[in-house]
Amino acid sequence: MSPDSSGDIARVAAGLRNEFRSSDSKLREDIRRIGKAAEKRAQEIATRLDAIDERVGALVTDQAELRRQVQRKLDESGLRVGRIEQELQLLEGLFRRQRGEVPVDLDSVPAELGPLVEDVRQAERIRSTMLSDDARAACQAGIDAFERRERTLAETRQRAVAASRKLAVGKAGGWTFRRAAAAYRSERALLGVQEGEVAAARVERDAAERDLRVDATQQQAYQAHPGVAAADGLAAHVRDRIDAAVADCELFPSWFTNRLGYRPAPRRAADWREAAIQVVLYRITYAVIDRTVALGPRPEAGSYRRTRHDAVEAELHQLDE
Repeated sequence: MSPDSSGDIARVAAGLRNEFRSSDSKLREDIRRIGKAAEKRAQEIATRLDAIDERVGALVTDQAELRRQVQRKLDESGLRVGRIEQELQLLEGLFRRQRGEVPVDLDSVPAELGPLVEDVRQAERIRSTMLSDDARAACQAGIDAFERRERTLAETRQRAVAASRKLAVGKAGGWTFRRAAAAYRSERALLGVQEGEVAAARVERDAAERDLRVDATQQQAYQAHPGVAAADGLAAHVRDRIDAAVADCELFPSWFTNRLGYRPAPRRAADWREAAIQVVLYRITYAVIDRTVALGPRPEAGSYRRTRHDAVEAELHQLDE
């Protein structure tokens, strides 16, 4: 190869290298420019997405607030409608009384149901002598406490016996003997205290067991009494009487309307009906004759009748919610 040819090849190679370097530099610059443009675009998109999220969040908050306002307005409207209905029913009741209409008698029952009512009342009298769930739990707790004290006393007695055995075989005056004597005196003193506690707990245990035996007998008598099943028959009679009175638009007595109104609200008709049944059953069972107070005077605390009274009152309060 001639020197001129070699020089040409070298120049071509140098030119190619320079062109490659120039292309590589431009390519790198293009990549950096594209990367910066993509990063800028991503930031813009992220900013727009954040703005959209904020707008969506604001819309959700506004929608929730609007829903609360609408619900509050509906509740207020419902209360106003309810009050208007009560006032209209009151006016209707007064007008019908002025015309001489006699309210339906819900306190009395047909003569043929007299034995049924008496069975229910007898069953309720038996039920009133039964312990409440809390009283049964208290009796069982007293029995369990006595058993725990007995176990503790037995453990203390065993330690006292062990200490006395060490005294019996120990050498008087020695360290082991003195320590055993101190342990024996401590356990003996504790034994005396625990024996007094066990004696007192035994009295409570015996009383609790007697109460539970009597309660078990009363439970059996209550379950076997015909008045338990008769209560369902009486409830069916009361239910039919109330349904008929509502269907015939009869006038209810004052003690009834003072707590339950003249008619049930459409959306609470089932609850109203059950509460009305319980009120009438309570009046019949306990011979309540109060003309204005549905359940009559509140019974004394601790009695089973007080429990029944408060349960019916709670059911009536639920209608007001």
